[in-house]
Amino acid sequence: MIVDAHAHIGHTRFVGESLDAGQVLRVMDQAGIDKAVLLPALSGGKLLSAQAVAQEIRSAPDRLVAFTAVDIKGSNAVEQFERAVVEHGARGLKIHPTFQAVPADDEVWVYPLVEKARQLKVPVMFHSGEGPYALPWQIGLVAMDFPDVTVIMAHMGLASIAYTDGAINMAKKAPNLFLETSGVVYDTPIAKAVQVLGAERVIYGSDCPINNPAHEIMKIQVARISEEDKRKILGENICRILGWGR
Repeated sequence: MIVDAHAHIGHTRFVGESLDAGQVLRVMDQAGIDKAVLLPALSGGKLLSAQAVAQEIRSAPDRLVAFTAVDIKGSNAVEQFERAVVEHGARGLKIHPTFQAVPADDEVWVYPLVEKARQLKVPVMFHSGEGPYALPWQIGLVAMDFPDVTVIMAHMGLASIAYTDGAINMAKKAPNLFLETSGVVYDTPIAKAVQVLGAERVIYGSDCPINNPAHEIMKIQVARISEEDKRKILGENICRILGWGR
């Protein structure tokens, strides 16, 4: 079974249109993806509400779950996050430090949200890949400061080998830090992460519609790792983290 831990819903400026759950499901079917975690797009300006996202996933509750996102600098960001989880069934929080213009390890804006995630017992996914806000070392510090929170580093540092190595090194220090594979240029860093951390700490995601899910799957399939490790990365790990039945 293949589970995409990083698919977007809503408007993203990178493709110039809004995606709804039906469109995402069609992309999933084309790529052979069984289930997906939907994240509100943060690059299109208007952020989909938790209620709107919850309405979308009702079309396929056996295949879709959702994380939420909030205006980090909003006066009621923590309350919005809590309502999204408690009232609308959100399974985690997505933070994009670059688009939201807040350092990942900001103690004023970000840490209260991560603390609320600890209380709610849900994971937090951070976009990674650019300075000065979304460096892997910053995200690693968050994981170290909140050892009881599952932190997912989307893109595991992104395209730079220095950044993917940094992501792996930070995950060595923080056992609650998981690395998600979308946007990594080569399969080699994925294999290295498995070698250093174990396959249980690596999660497949596509960043659909920005990336082609089939291409992102292929990086896992061609990586020099065992078939068992591929199964863990392609679905078992995110299902375990979310308590999502397989």
